[in-house]
Amino acid sequence: MAFGRKIYEELEGYTPGEQPKEPGVIKLNTNENPYPPSPRVLEALQALSADNARRYPDPVAAPLRRVCAEIYGLPGEEWLIAGNGMDELLALVLRAFVDPGDTVLALYPTYSLYEVLCRIHDCQLRYIDADENWQPPESFYEEKARLCFLTRPNAPTGLALDRALVEKFCTNFPGIVVIDEAYVDFADDHCMDFPERFENVIVMRTFSKSYSLAGLRIGIAAANPALIREFMKIKDSYNMNAWSQEAALAAVQDQEYMHQSAERVRKTRKHLREQLLDLGFTVHPSQTNFLLAHWAGTPSAAEIFETLRRDHHILVRYFNHRRLDNALRITIGTDEECAALVHALQRIIGDRG
Repeated sequence: MAFGRKIYEELEGYTPGEQPKEPGVIKLNTNENPYPPSPRVLEALQALSADNARRYPDPVAAPLRRVCAEIYGLPGEEWLIAGNGMDELLALVLRAFVDPGDTVLALYPTYSLYEVLCRIHDCQLRYIDADENWQPPESFYEEKARLCFLTRPNAPTGLALDRALVEKFCTNFPGIVVIDEAYVDFADDHCMDFPERFENVIVMRTFSKSYSLAGLRIGIAAANPALIREFMKIKDSYNMNAWSQEAALAAVQDQEYMHQSAERVRKTRKHLREQLLDLGFTVHPSQTNFLLAHWAGTPSAAEIFETLRRDHHILVRYFNHRRLDNALRITIGTDEECAALVHALQRIIGDRG
């Protein structure tokens, strides 16, 4: 077919985690929250009427932005923009602040969607390899580019760069710094105060993880109002539907429920990590709702992934990428789901002979 754009001829789109159709599969592959959203979310959705479907939604999600500003400790709604998932906001940040041909920076390994978005935008993503401990090399703090994606906590490693080092980077970096905090509610601290301290910093959050709203696609970004105005120029007129806005508003107003859910995940994460270590995996402490488990034995990580899927109906994530091809990324599920995973791994590893 000769109608596509030439720059996309060799583009491979982002590959989401598998979404099985058959019942009975244990899904530990897409970092969804294993627990339901706050009951207030369903109450808010049920209160919507036919008029909410008939009319256009609030084009700027003002009520949601006002409440988020209060919760995040920001001066006002003008410091925030809401989006159709954080992925939309990541695409918008390139459209707003990066010209085709410019250089974008990211540590490797990280969220692979960044590379796809840069290819689509016709800019150059330059990776800086993390060291053997998955930390930035010292040279990283002197790098220059139009924009940097800094994922904290990082995916897929699960590690969070020390706040003081993030501050050092933001102080020195001449371009826009996007701090991707998709998993921050499972971490020990955050950088939501950085937008007020640094005019070049954008902090992004998602409602897919800690708020259990992955199916409704809600994201939010915090930045200096001058940067938010640039977002507003280019976003779709009605980029968040009425149901997503009401669900997000109800979820964010129930902080107690969210923190309880996140704490359950953290407790299970700690226990699962201990069990994986006992099985012989190398697992760094995680600040997210997943673990990256490295495996140096036989069968290989790829074979374990396939056996879990085929024989035990358990999905985890395997990346056939550099420095990750001996590892499995495992979403933290319920205690029962994680127990089933460990039992399956014991059988698989025990069968290695």
